[in-house]
Amino acid sequence: MVKRYLDKLPLDEAVNKMLLRFKELKSDTEIIATSEAAGRITAEGIKALRSAPDYYASAMDGIAVKAKDTAGASERSPIALKKGEEAVLVDTGDPIPDEFDAVIKIEEVNEINEKRYIIEKGVATWNNIRSIGESVVKGQLILTTGHKLNDYDLGALLEAGVTELRVYKKPVVTIIPTGNELIQADFQPKRGELVEFNSVMVKAALDEWGAEVNITKIIADKKELIKEKIFESLNNSEIVIVLSGSSAGREDYTVNILNESGEVIFHGVNIMPGKPIMMAELKNKAVVGLPGYPISAWIANQLFIKKLIYSMQGLKAPNFNQIEAEVNRKIPSDIGLEEFLRVNLKPSADDKDKYTAVPLPRGSSAMESIVNADGILRIAENKEGLAPGDKAPAILLKNKENIKNDLLLIGSHDLSLDLIRNKIAEKSAYFRLKLQTVGSMAGLTALRRKESHLAGAHLLDTETGEYNTTYLKRFFKGKKMALINLVYREQGFYLKKGNPKNFKGIKDLTREDINFVNRQRGAGTRVLLDYLLKKEDIKSSQISGYNKEEYTHIAAAAAVGRGSADTALGIRAAAEVMNVNFLAAAEEQYDIILEERFLEDPRIKYLISLLNDESLQSDIEKLGGYRTDETGSIKIIEI
Repeated sequence: MVKRYLDKLPLDEAVNKMLLRFKELKSDTEIIATSEAAGRITAEGIKALRSAPDYYASAMDGIAVKAKDTAGASERSPIALKKGEEAVLVDTGDPIPDEFDAVIKIEEVNEINEKRYIIEKGVATWNNIRSIGESVVKGQLILTTGHKLNDYDLGALLEAGVTELRVYKKPVVTIIPTGNELIQADFQPKRGELVEFNSVMVKAALDEWGAEVNITKIIADKKELIKEKIFESLNNSEIVIVLSGSSAGREDYTVNILNESGEVIFHGVNIMPGKPIMMAELKNKAVVGLPGYPISAWIANQLFIKKLIYSMQGLKAPNFNQIEAEVNRKIPSDIGLEEFLRVNLKPSADDKDKYTAVPLPRGSSAMESIVNADGILRIAENKEGLAPGDKAPAILLKNKENIKNDLLLIGSHDLSLDLIRNKIAEKSAYFRLKLQTVGSMAGLTALRRKESHLAGAHLLDTETGEYNTTYLKRFFKGKKMALINLVYREQGFYLKKGNPKNFKGIKDLTREDINFVNRQRGAGTRVLLDYLLKKEDIKSSQISGYNKEEYTHIAAAAAVGRGSADTALGIRAAAEVMNVNFLAAAEEQYDIILEERFLEDPRIKYLISLLNDESLQSDIEKLGGYRTDETGSIKIIEI
């Protein structure tokens, strides 16, 4: 019987076990120049070596005077002061001559000749004079041990005469990427090869947390090679991270190496993704096996290694910036696992401090989902998912104010939307357009559930030949809806370059040698396909691959380009991008849909003005297969 994991500990228990085991694992200290200390952690309390200022200094440009000589001055009874004897000119920061005890601002002084000043207002003793030690006093404790130095800290230290200070050395970490299938990012992957990027992703976070990070070359899945590299790395590192070094497959040797040579503290934690993380002690140092799936590696790095890096520098890792978010749909989750689910966050139209969480793809390798996410929803391990109306904490990945300003569009995939997103980012700093490409029907469902501001759809009514309006009547009874035309676009069949199987049209889908790939249920492209099949009296059961699904036009075109399918239905623009042949089949209408009452929203107005811009329309048409003569036009439907 194979034992896949030594433990599956609750998250808090695993973190505490790690911190307790490595409580004595601290970085050494060093003395460095204050000017180079930004971001470093103080290893001792720091006291001022001098007072600042260490003399009475003028706080203003003006004249230094004796306060008693100005008593009674007014517009009706101005007082004249002799230059050099009763008043002297001073600039900000100048020492105040011993015989004077106040400064009058220069704009309150009238100079009548070379010998006298006239003042019309008296001043109190020490007016506009900085005291000795006003900023800092010699011997005063400026910073405590365990303080992360920022820009103004450096200014305060230098002013106080502290030109060098003792800080914790950066914890030294070595990352060892492993895997026979991995190649460097600057190589073009062949079939069966994957680009290794986890190490750079993990390193970027460790750099931010104050570590000094080295990445080794990629090590093949051979036990002796991995063991040799771990021991070699321990000679000059305090933490060694093996990627992917935590699973229990037939070529995952790390756990065996560490069981033989050190002590495995835990192997497996009740989290998803990231469950296979492994933590071990070897030569009094930490060896961590991170999962190979990128999102799993990212989550485990944030939950465990971050805390260890901070602990080594005498600090407690900062808590996640979290808000509470509500869900408007059922979200299943495995009981017994704390799930970290990537989500977009949509503020309520009525209360900007209330957020709805909208799930993104769950796959542990779906990097795009975390790039596009606003946050990560935490589903507790004692919950079997969430029901509509349930609330859960969400770790923020983006600035909360930016999230409040953003527009979220959920629906069908279209390449022109990426162009529009980028144009908004170029021209406007106050909001972004965020996309979830889930298909037209799912987009309307999300809009109805108030999970999005906009839906993108191209749903054909096969009885009337109209696009979208029939479905709006089904989804939004009692509402007044607006359809903003995005584009008219060509749909057709993707074919491998040169059309080697001589595919001529939809009837050829029934051929035994033709392997098709479809779009997901609810996608407008699938609705169109079913309409075209019905016209030709073709049953879905006659088509090989009808039930095989892709979620975007690009993915469908890529499947044809690499030979996984012989054909797929999709838009011409994706064929241009993926360099496959295209056989036109129909033109369709794609609309952006929202409630009519939101047309006055400044962001929507901006979007409409952008859609009506001729230069944008020209750029869209250059993508291929688009017609923009109605782009930006608005149709209102009262249901």
